[in-house]
Amino acid sequence: MALDITDLKALVGRESALVAARHPVNIPDIRHWSEVIREDDRSYREFEKLTKHAPPAMLMVWTMPPLWSPETPAQSEPHERAIRLLEGAGYATGLVVALEQKFLRPLKVGERLSYRVKLLGVSQGEVDTGVGRGYQLDLHYTFLNEAGEIVSEQLCRRVQVSRVAAQTKH
Repeated sequence: MALDITDLKALVGRESALVAARHPVNIPDIRHWSEVIREDDRSYREFEKLTKHAPPAMLMVWTMPPLWSPETPAQSEPHERAIRLLEGAGYATGLVVALEQKFLRPLKVGERLSYRVKLLGVSQGEVDTGVGRGYQLDLHYTFLNEAGEIVSEQLCRRVQVSRVAAQTKH
């Protein structure tokens, strides 16, 4: 299927519905994270009693959609539609090439998080990348707690390429 760039451009500026995280910010996940990065060596009982906040970088632990979900992803969301249009035109591989993160405050244990995604922009045409030719999408993520307070904003630059070109050394 050929890509109609006007269909893609029509999605620019549109924002998704609010997507709720499946679990609240919680101590077991913070504990696992801390153990993996060797950040903390307190006993579990002490850790549970003293921990009130999660490291901001853990935000995606609770908000990332499941990799293998029995639920069908929302195909009507603007950013998902843009990706599907590109995939349908043969740009099947998606890669995040830049991510700017702004954490406004630490996450509190027990908070219920959610996010929205706005499609900010689409490249005018194909762009050359180190892994092949494709289209660039700029996505703006806004992460909120259950009270509607913004806890983080992130700008994600993603490319959809037709095929990943192997890099060879000479």
